Amino acid sequence: MKMKKCASCGMLLDESSISKFSEVYCIYCQNQVTRELKSYKKVREGSIKAAMEFMGKTRKEAEKMADEILPNLPRWKK
Repeated sequence: MKMKKCASCGMLLDESSISKFSEVYCIYCQNQVTRELKSYKKVREGSIKAAMEFMGKTRKEAEKMADEILPNLPRWKK
């Protein structure tokens, strides 16, 4: 079975990370009080920081990764 990913940042979604307002967004991309979605700039920066912290990427590597992945996700795809 294919894991669902956040349509905004690409994070894998599970019971602890899925937004209570939408099954396509994670708790980091959608505010769990106001329902507001983060801007592309904020999602990109969060993705970069996560890649650096959890994957050991350099800033440059993390930026490249975010810039390759984010534009292809449903929320940002044109």
